[in-house]
Amino acid sequence: MKKLTTTILLLAVTISASDAMACGEVMYRMGGALRYHAFITHHPAQILLYSGNAAAVHHIDMNDMQMFNENLSKAGHHVTVVDSPAALGKALATRQYDVIISFAGDLQAIQPQLASISHEPALIPVFQRGDSDTTRKEYPLALNDDANINQFLKTIEQTMKSRGT
Repeated sequence: MKKLTTTILLLAVTISASDAMACGEVMYRMGGALRYHAFITHHPAQILLYSGNAAAVHHIDMNDMQMFNENLSKAGHHVTVVDSPAALGKALATRQYDVIISFAGDLQAIQPQLASISHEPALIPVFQRGDSDTTRKEYPLALNDDANINQFLKTIEQTMKSRGT
């Protein structure tokens, strides 16, 4: 009888232990939320955030923009924010940027200034869901407006790595 009880107890423990997780597995299963905090770029970029008329149309909260800026900086990137074509021109004349992030609605306003600089930065336009797919296809780095910080960091990291910087 004692052997039978021990065998049943051992079997019950074995079956219930199959759902147990190692300590780090819980964090891993939570997704990208915790992985970002440890993300430090191997390829720091000079990033220009253009917050023009399209940002106002999308009702972008300045706190969200500042948090996005801070998250990019925490990852090791140097970020500059401009909000007008004049400020964009001044920033492009002052420094070479590796990446420019802008809403797709502002592309027409910034394209002429980008065409006139010698060092062509990677352009990451942010599209709204439902925007024209033909325009979106012109920009292989394009992201949707619901992309999280991890998607931006991954895109920037891959871009910098492919450029060898």
